[in-house]
Amino acid sequence: MPVAETPPAPEKGATSVPASTDTSFANDLADRLKLGAVDVARRARASFRPARTAVLGYLIARAINLVVLGLMAFATKKPFWSKVGSWDGVWFRDIADFGYIDKVPVSPAGKPYWSNVEFFPGYPWSVRLVSDVTGLSALNAGMVVTLLAGAVAAWGLYALGRELTGSHRVATLFAVLWGVAPGSMVLTMVYSEALFVAFASWGLLAMVRRQWTLACVLCLFAGLTRNTAFALVAAIGVATLAIVLRRREDGTRVGLLAPESRRPVLATLISPLACVGFIAWVGWLAGRPDAWFWIQDRAFNLRMDWGVSTVQWMNKYFTHLGRPIYVVCAFVIILSVALMIWSFRDRGVPLPVHVYGGVVMFLALTTSSGWFFHSKPRFMLPAFTIVLPLARLMAKWPRGVVISVLVAGAAFSGWYVSFLLYVVNTNP
Repeated sequence: MPVAETPPAPEKGATSVPASTDTSFANDLADRLKLGAVDVARRARASFRPARTAVLGYLIARAINLVVLGLMAFATKKPFWSKVGSWDGVWFRDIADFGYIDKVPVSPAGKPYWSNVEFFPGYPWSVRLVSDVTGLSALNAGMVVTLLAGAVAAWGLYALGRELTGSHRVATLFAVLWGVAPGSMVLTMVYSEALFVAFASWGLLAMVRRQWTLACVLCLFAGLTRNTAFALVAAIGVATLAIVLRRREDGTRVGLLAPESRRPVLATLISPLACVGFIAWVGWLAGRPDAWFWIQDRAFNLRMDWGVSTVQWMNKYFTHLGRPIYVVCAFVIILSVALMIWSFRDRGVPLPVHVYGGVVMFLALTTSSGWFFHSKPRFMLPAFTIVLPLARLMAKWPRGVVISVLVAGAAFSGWYVSFLLYVVNTNP
């Protein structure tokens, strides 16, 4: 019969300490996080490698924009660098430096004054974060955010284009064409479009891949950046509806409560909360639930009129001419609508992606902007999906022709916005 051995006596001065469960859990969690971070970094490198050409092309377009802006500054003998942070950039820098106002100012007649609560917080908060970390001014931190976000957006557009078409060349052109669109000079300024498209492009990709949690999170971030996020919410909603209404092999519908529909339904319900939450906060601040729309209407002269004013202004500039820049803008609108119709004919693109582009175009063209008719190219910039058929077409062209068209596009976008800034002296 075996005899239990007597355990050895502890050494003199040694203390027996039981293993800590908390320490073991913390170490295990740290190891898991480290492995997860390594895996994410590995996946990111693998994803970025084929997108390098698209991102490089996008950054070259930004450099061309700055050259054109510099030439315009030299020709008009006006400041150069400060212009990248002008107009909307002033509002964003103000929020980054001082935060939002405590009370919405109203005139004795009951009309709201211009105030920074009209602008969503995602972009200025990012500027504040970069400024606090680096010590840069809000202007320079804003340019860092814009350029980095734009590069991530170009990467996301490449990934989305590759997912939809399977072609490296088409995906590259898809990203760079967006980067040279007529309003794209604001991607070289302290404006929020680059950050929004970074969230929207990757959000659409996550939705196409049915990564519902990721799509929902990115939609929430987009909703903190611009109200255009409602287009992304609509896309997720349409994708969810297709799943809910899909019929199984036995002829029954999937329905709302089926396991395969729970995550998309939950994503659809949660995704608008950031955008709606900010609008609700503005309503609470002003003491009326429609305050954000009220300020947009009465202070910034922006309201929904179903496109009536857009048609009226286009008719005016085509029949009575006026400044050529406005005629150019009218032609850009017509071209963009034609591209949208052309893109809808692409049956290889999922319906939710078409819905996203269509809703962005709808919001851009049906919002009255008598003061900002010339800003329509910027308002349409997040509708990047409409350039996909053009990317398919240009993929068949000789390389030299493609490069020439893209360089000309970057120069034109730089001239368009620079002319508005320096000659017309207005918001691009």
